[in-house]
Amino acid sequence: MGKGEAAYYAEEVYEFEMECPYCGAPMQVREVVYRMPRIGRTLLVSKRCPTCGHRRSEVVPLEARGRVRVYYRVEGPQDLYARVIRSNVASIEVPELGASITPGAAAPMIVTNIEGILRLFLEAVKSLEVMGEDVGDAEEELRRLAEEGGRFTLVLDDPLGISSVEPPKGVRRSGKVIVERVEGALEPETY
Repeated sequence: MGKGEAAYYAEEVYEFEMECPYCGAPMQVREVVYRMPRIGRTLLVSKRCPTCGHRRSEVVPLEARGRVRVYYRVEGPQDLYARVIRSNVASIEVPELGASITPGAAAPMIVTNIEGILRLFLEAVKSLEVMGEDVGDAEEELRRLAEEGGRFTLVLDDPLGISSVEPPKGVRRSGKVIVERVEGALEPETY
């Protein structure tokens, strides 16, 4: 995308300084309201501290389309290349593995593929192991699925309605992706 094309999608630009959360020095912040294809209006945030080198960038959706659940049926290695867009508030589930990832307050928006999602699950399993949790053979199963593919269902539950899965080119699309519009808000879990 050329410089002129990027300016076409940028609606507003803000630049300011704030205190670095790590060293306390002035940190440069740039925010751009940007119209992203397939996602809509978003806020692109870039923070950089020239003193300590801390950097953080975020993509924050500014439009909600209504809650959706997206189901994608993975049937083989070719499906590992399906593009996945997960909003920062969407949960991810693989029912066959009994595994799910619920985003935290600082969760980023993710654009990846099915293999990348499986790697996220793998990182979560490793974290559980470090904390002393018994994860059984989950690590080996996730590693096998990420490398060889297999049969399972990926479910994205997105209150904003932004998340999507796009099968790779050349893969039969019929029945691979089901998008379910859900009435009502996502209920918070109670403990």
